Amino acid sequence: MRKKLVYICSPCRGDIEKNIEKAQHYCREAVELWDDVIPIAPHVYFTQFLDDTKPEERTAGMDMGLSLLAMCDELWVYGIENPSEGMRNEIKYAKQHQIPIRDAAELYRNREAETLPIGDALIVLPSHVGNLNGVAAIESTTVRINGEMILDLAIELRRHPGHDITLEADKEAGPEADQ
Repeated sequence: MRKKLVYICSPCRGDIEKNIEKAQHYCREAVELWDDVIPIAPHVYFTQFLDDTKPEERTAGMDMGLSLLAMCDELWVYGIENPSEGMRNEIKYAKQHQIPIRDAAELYRNREAETLPIGDALIVLPSHVGNLNGVAAIESTTVRINGEMILDLAIELRRHPGHDITLEADKEAGPEADQ
């Protein structure tokens, strides 16, 4: 299931038609290359009903774009070395709101490394079980958490700041705790 909302940050102004086609291509590539990504490219959508050449409609589109960016897990910048004015505003917003900013060119270069399998986390949980001849007896339980589940958890924690998130182990995967 796709869970990662990715904001596609690329130019709109200038050759608007060509830039929208490029943004559509970036979205398609993101869907084809990363099976967890849902690309969000506001200038592809908003230009269907707003006129980017009218200042008040451009401002409305940019404001709505920032509202969408607030819901995203990452900002992918296409052309980070020479961003447009609108892109600079999106990058500034992402920085202010601790949304990870990724250089799209770097993403493609590092794609193979990102597809390598990740490990699991082993968490040792001590528990006090009583006293034995005046000495505290402590036992520990080791819990294994699947690495992919940790990544999903990180996404959910970013989407719901300040809230507790409950993870339930996959019942078919068997018990998660090792003694």
